Amino acid sequence: MSKKNLLITGFLLVLPVAAALLFIHQQNKHHLADNAAQPIRLALVWVANPQFAGFYAADALGLYQREGLDIEFLPYHSELSVVEQLEAGLADFGIDSPDQVILGSGAGSDLLAVAAIYRINPLAFASHSALNIRHPVDFAGLRIGVLPDGTQTLMQAMLARHGIMPNAYQALPMGYDLQGFIQGDLDVIPVYVQDEPFKLQRLDIPFNLLRPQDFGIDSYGDTLITTRRFAEQHPEVTRRFIRASLQGWRYVLKHPEKARQLIEARMHEIYVDADYQQHLLAHSAPLINTGLGPLGWMETGHWQALHELLLRHQLIQQAVDVRQLFTNSFLDLDN
Repeated sequence: MSKKNLLITGFLLVLPVAAALLFIHQQNKHHLADNAAQPIRLALVWVANPQFAGFYAADALGLYQREGLDIEFLPYHSELSVVEQLEAGLADFGIDSPDQVILGSGAGSDLLAVAAIYRINPLAFASHSALNIRHPVDFAGLRIGVLPDGTQTLMQAMLARHGIMPNAYQALPMGYDLQGFIQGDLDVIPVYVQDEPFKLQRLDIPFNLLRPQDFGIDSYGDTLITTRRFAEQHPEVTRRFIRASLQGWRYVLKHPEKARQLIEARMHEIYVDADYQQHLLAHSAPLINTGLGPLGWMETGHWQALHELLLRHQLIQQAVDVRQLFTNSFLDLDN
């Protein structure tokens, strides 16, 4: 065989191998591209604190990474609500309350609740002990602090249910530092039972607590929400994000001190005290894991009752189908 024929034969033998190697290389490139971490933006409803421990733990433990997700925690924005961030496409998921989902949907928003984190709402109202506030009717004539969040909606619903209309009390803007209450400028303020009472007790300020659910106002607390559009376009991403998040919460519930140490570097300056963090985690646990159904589970009746309350007292202008506002379909009930 001539040298020329040998070269041609060798080339023909090598060509399939080279083509195969090129194909494998291209497939690997596509595989890497397909498996690149999916960015996820989570909008927080308040500054970094143990209230969001499960999400922080899921990140620190690599649970999001394991699901192929790259999470970004969007800091609390006092001028832009979680719902507004979702609507504008600035966030993929957010943490807010069911009343905000109902209010937003009534105004045409495309919101979808996908997991109730706090299945018992921690909202309460603290009043100075000297006022002897025992019932919503006692709020009449008082100076009530209001925050730029969903707590005002539930307060209005509770008071309206007991015949106390907005013109019967003073609703005064307040800061998150409690100074208006401490200095006596406010008679009543919204608090979370696992949070601000700890501060007030440390300051030796006598107070009473009134919880809306004791007076016919029941709602889930922190709820993981997205838009229906995002969930329908990215169902597997949604499922993986919820799975990792709830795994993070299970870790927090099972190992609260390990979780606290894992997330403490993330805490906002007002939540750096270790005793405070431990208190928050311990008192949040029974609000999250109620023992009734799996973590994140939501009931139609729960949503319907809140919707009817808001509609009855004209806090929303038209009825919506609550079955379109939430879904349990992304919950991994076997995990």
